[in-house]
Amino acid sequence: MYRILVWGCGLYYDKYINSIRYQEIKGNIKIVGLTGKDKLYSRLDGYPFIDINDIECSNVDYVVVTSEEHYAEINMEARALGFREEEIISAKVFCLPSFRFEDYIRLLKSKVSIIANNCWGGTAYHTLGMRFYSPFINMFENDQDYLRMLGNLRYYLGLKLRYVRSDYNGLLKREYPVCRLDDVELHFNHYVDMEEVEKKWYERIERLNWNNIFVMMFTEDRDILEIFDKLDYPKKVCFVPFESPLHSAVFMRILRCEEMKKVPFWKVVNQSASGHFHDYDLIKLLLEGKINHDRLF
Repeated sequence: MYRILVWGCGLYYDKYINSIRYQEIKGNIKIVGLTGKDKLYSRLDGYPFIDINDIECSNVDYVVVTSEEHYAEINMEARALGFREEEIISAKVFCLPSFRFEDYIRLLKSKVSIIANNCWGGTAYHTLGMRFYSPFINMFENDQDYLRMLGNLRYYLGLKLRYVRSDYNGLLKREYPVCRLDDVELHFNHYVDMEEVEKKWYERIERLNWNNIFVMMFTEDRDILEIFDKLDYPKKVCFVPFESPLHSAVFMRILRCEEMKKVPFWKVVNQSASGHFHDYDLIKLLLEGKINHDRLF
């Protein structure tokens, strides 16, 4: 059983405490106490309040932060006390549907690297409160370039980025850098300049876990899906707006609804990772590497 220290007794504590306590009732965790900057309580909801200066890391497996506004600040304080970054968890994940603490910890420890051709990967990491173990964050590639890169991923990721031009992001109404890795173009549509692109790209490549790669793609082209399905990656899924018998194909059932025809397919895919559109269990998907429809069926 994991020993949990809840950090934060302010505004958002009430929002999350019942979800956290549910995991305790299930026998997955044991809340050893609460802490925070204010010292208004000696006990709260039956749990002892522990002064920050009295916290012993050896008595705690994970710190669960219930503050949203001050998460980064608390994270730094907890690390200064001796907690590792992977031992500090945002309380928001406890509210995920069908959340299982033991599965979530297994996912955290796996350090899965999500390779994606749009923002789905970054959205998934954000939803799960995970560190980015992939450079494919806040960017996109066209289908052909992406498939070419997946065919020899180690080669391409071993190259240096080369700036080629700036394109215009109509949604954000600003220009962004476009780079090349040999014959592949990378569109960094959520970045402002090359300094930011290079810093994040190389920093995240260093974290990439080659032992646990999850490859995601979305396409509206059946031929592209067929090529993707043949790629030699044990964990891969391709979101498509049509039904297909291919193993990696993911057809989201809500696309059958008439009202969904007004929503761009890329948006449905991205927002499925953040929970706007309900279909699959995200933690289970990243652990097993194959699609599930647990939210619908």
